[in-house]
Amino acid sequence: MPNVLDDSQYQPPQVFAEGTWLYGAIITAILYGIVVVLYVMCARSLWGRIRVREGSPRRNWFFFIYVNSTFALSTLYVASNSQITQLGFINHRDYPGGPSAYEIDTASPPLNVAFVVLNWCADALMIWRCIVVYKDSKLHLIVTGFGCLMLLASVVTGSLWVVIVSLPAQSATGWMSFSFLFPYISVSLGINVFISILTVLRLLYHRARISKALGPGYGRLYAGFATIIVESAAVFSICSLLYLVPYAVGSPFANASMQALGEAQVVAPLLIIHRVAEGKAWTKNMATSRTLSSSQAMRPLSSQPSNTIGSRPARRVNMQVALEYAQHTDHEGSVQFVDEGKCLAV
Repeated sequence: MPNVLDDSQYQPPQVFAEGTWLYGAIITAILYGIVVVLYVMCARSLWGRIRVREGSPRRNWFFFIYVNSTFALSTLYVASNSQITQLGFINHRDYPGGPSAYEIDTASPPLNVAFVVLNWCADALMIWRCIVVYKDSKLHLIVTGFGCLMLLASVVTGSLWVVIVSLPAQSATGWMSFSFLFPYISVSLGINVFISILTVLRLLYHRARISKALGPGYGRLYAGFATIIVESAAVFSICSLLYLVPYAVGSPFANASMQALGEAQVVAPLLIIHRVAEGKAWTKNMATSRTLSSSQAMRPLSSQPSNTIGSRPARRVNMQVALEYAQHTDHEGSVQFVDEGKCLAV
């Protein structure tokens, strides 16, 4: 009696490829659940700021519209991906070559447009964050110009890919092929990695300044900023590599990663916006508005007693100075620091 669990000898060669398409749809649905949770958190925080008129109303409304737009596109993407999976595995399961061939040969305009627009939104937000961090730097104009060029490259390559997959008659001729997704994702991955490196370097520079002025303990705040930037970019970067590497070696695993990219690129912007809405992220006024009182060094008290007028010996006074370092959040969501010195005479 044959073992039904070991049916590899009964499987045609394309079954493994068909399984990767199905696994990709499942992973995409899981990532969409994460997007739903992050959307609720962001929308709740932003709407609370809008109701109490906290911070910049224009910025709050922009982020609120951005969050709702990306969530709508994310919903359209997962719905279109689920529909094409149903068509390939149920409605047209007798398609020549099987469901895997149907997935490759069939173009879904809503799916493709949602994927590309979500990628543009994610790249634009990452570039904006980098520009904000370099706002007080001499390199601000260079970073701004370079960021605009990278966003333009993403828009051009994304538009070309949408045109390619929307024209099945030209999909197999020359460079007009479905494989143009590979350079498009490579460009997007390069943008995310490069922008993340620039942002982290700038934040670590501010961390070094604070640590040098106030001590190593006060620079930990910037380690958190660097961590969230790296983690946000890593979500999309890891999924991009999981697609690029299998595709380059011709592995069907690229089918699963390609589907998950659409939802993975929404997670990073929502994480950043949530930190902005909670007042934990970097703002353009953060570096310029901070006053470091530690730059004024205190002169040590002399241990030798001195005489006053009338040859009366002076009373030795021991001073204990306590420095309280408090963290406050202003109306713009930036984190500022206030030093309060208290002197106790004994």
